[in-house]
Amino acid sequence: MRDPYLFENVDVLRNKLGILDAKNLTEAEANITYIRFLDIDKAFEAAPFDFKRLCGIHAYIFGDIFDWAGKIRTIPMVKGERVLGGDTVRYSHPDSIKTDANKIINKLIYIDWAQLNTAQTAETFAELIATLWQVHPFREGNTRTTITFATQFAVAYGFAMDKDFLRESAAYVRDALVKASDGKYSDYSYLSKIFKDAILRG
Repeated sequence: MRDPYLFENVDVLRNKLGILDAKNLTEAEANITYIRFLDIDKAFEAAPFDFKRLCGIHAYIFGDIFDWAGKIRTIPMVKGERVLGGDTVRYSHPDSIKTDANKIINKLIYIDWAQLNTAQTAETFAELIATLWQVHPFREGNTRTTITFATQFAVAYGFAMDKDFLRESAAYVRDALVKASDGKYSDYSYLSKIFKDAILRG
């Protein structure tokens, strides 16, 4: 069955811009989302930390590009990952996305972050954010959405992270999220390291 998020005749995500070339879509997306990131924290200052906020962040970043921005994906996800030797992360099934995400967000909220030192904060936060990322609520844009949610959460709970540093290290962050989402072989050390660095810089 063909991915319904793709155009019928080309392997490019259906988009509001009508772009049929993957490279051109990537470039346009980068330019549009750059503008969105300039004021995204201000746009969500009053929003509670819940699944609705996560969806809202995705809609805010990608709403000018995709009709489905902010909406839960309707198909299972499979992505071959270089750092897993071509294997895929086991993402949440569409029917479980909201429940899985809420469970993790509730854990984030109920931790007493003020009682943890920087290393403990980075390790705990890495494990929970990786688990939230593994839910993969959306067809595309999950890393940017999850990390934005994470940096906003960190500010609100007293351990601000350097979001520019994380953005500049985007490829490393995504690979670290993948490594931390490999079932019984999950390795959180890479993600906790960069989160610790981002906290110290923040």
